[in-house]
Amino acid sequence: QVFLGLTKTGELIAVKQVDLIETEVEETEKEYTKIFQEVTLLKSLVHDNIVKYLGSTYEHHTVSIFTEFIPGGSLATIIERFGPLELPVTARYTRQLLNAIAYMHENGVVHRDIKSANIMLVPNGTVKLIDFGCAKRLALRLSRSGSHLQKSLRGTPYWMAPEVVNDSGHGRKSDIWSLGCTVFELVTGKPPWGDREPFAAMYAIGSDDFPVPTLPESFRIRVRDFVSQCMMR
Repeated sequence: QVFLGLTKTGELIAVKQVDLIETEVEETEKEYTKIFQEVTLLKSLVHDNIVKYLGSTYEHHTVSIFTEFIPGGSLATIIERFGPLELPVTARYTRQLLNAIAYMHENGVVHRDIKSANIMLVPNGTVKLIDFGCAKRLALRLSRSGSHLQKSLRGTPYWMAPEVVNDSGHGRKSDIWSLGCTVFELVTGKPPWGDREPFAAMYAIGSDDFPVPTLPESFRIRVRDFVSQCMMR
């Protein structure tokens, strides 16, 4: 659950709370240790297009994670309210997202759940990536291709990269795929394979038998090419 909080200095913040299992004390403490390490990592990320993490607490089997409060709503709610976005607006948001992703990747962090619902809009037109619940330091070992990988299945079906769906190990490139899906969503109003049920979409994403969706030819060639370059199996 997410709440609006007020600090002792009078600032509004967002408070995300997670209830942990009370009966398994040792497991609960291990889980909080993981969350605390993650929040400590996220506090080190300082970027105009990434939500600011403030800290966390653990009381009465409830973890509270404190972050900057962003009043504008997510891009998902913007699409619901205004419909597909115009290309200049999409370009403005995408440029900011690319800056945030480049910064994260340079610091060894993958988001693993990039989508419009996890991108908040500040009233002045600035966007910020939120919900790093899936973010982890990339594994130190190298794959055959030279990429740092994580092998756990995380993310949301319609925006998942094929290597995430197939659990074949994924890294920075998975965020780029999700970015392509997000741009597709911003300009059309729904993500690729959005007309399928989630599990059917996952099957299509992970199978070479299904071609990767492309934007209609009514869109400019540069836009179609950008999305296609991001969404490469």
